[in-house]
Amino acid sequence: MAFLSRLFKRGDPPAEREEARRQGMRDARRHPLGEFTDPDYQPAYVTEIRARAREQITEVDRRLAAARTVLLERAVGAREVILRELCRSDTRPEPRPTHVNGHAPGDEDAFISIAEARARRVETRRRTVVEEANANVQQARARIEQLSQEWESALIERDHEVEAVHARAEQLIAAYKGGVLEAHPRREEIPSLWKGEVIAMEANGDTPAAISGREEIGRILREVEGRIEVWQAEVMPRELPAESRRQLGPAPFTSDPRDDHATSEGQGDA
Repeated sequence: MAFLSRLFKRGDPPAEREEARRQGMRDARRHPLGEFTDPDYQPAYVTEIRARAREQITEVDRRLAAARTVLLERAVGAREVILRELCRSDTRPEPRPTHVNGHAPGDEDAFISIAEARARRVETRRRTVVEEANANVQQARARIEQLSQEWESALIERDHEVEAVHARAEQLIAAYKGGVLEAHPRREEIPSLWKGEVIAMEANGDTPAAISGREEIGRILREVEGRIEVWQAEVMPRELPAESRRQLGPAPFTSDPRDDHATSEGQGDA
């Protein structure tokens, strides 16, 4: 039916429905009367409309699958960024000597050894590297979360497109049937529904693409979050500024200074 190709290429719904109605009138006059009164019969027009609707939905799902591939590739790329930062050897703390010149490394002393001075410089550089690495990690992790949201948006858009295709097909079939009812001499015998006239729409959340997309991105996000947590525990300096500690992970526990003050007073009283 060449006219159906023209219908699906047009953008004027009233014109499309009018042409479908006229086609219904022509078919009612030309085809055997029993074709339209048999509920198990599917008019060729209905068959063609449904076929074209399926083709359009297939194209919508093809675009969704392509979007899934792109989003997963980007998520894998962000994951690689995170793993690369977490594997940097220069973020790992170096062991320090327990005693230097007879003092513990943290003791305040006017004179420190060359080894202790070097260790302090190395630790300062390491803290800077850790903060830089953490910024890259958090940015890549946020990117994965954004990609997850983009996938959900793509699913919603797919659902809207499929709904539009179904609505358009239903409108054209209804207009066609209206034309048949106008011209058919036995219109009172025409059933309320022909075979295959209504097809249930598959929910987007139940499609294999939707399920696999969620699972894949979710797996990537869970993996990197677990590794980030381990990395934070291994490299996070307790003395980093508060903002950096919040970005790296949970702040280490410190007692309330008011408690220390109260303890000192209690000892003084004793």
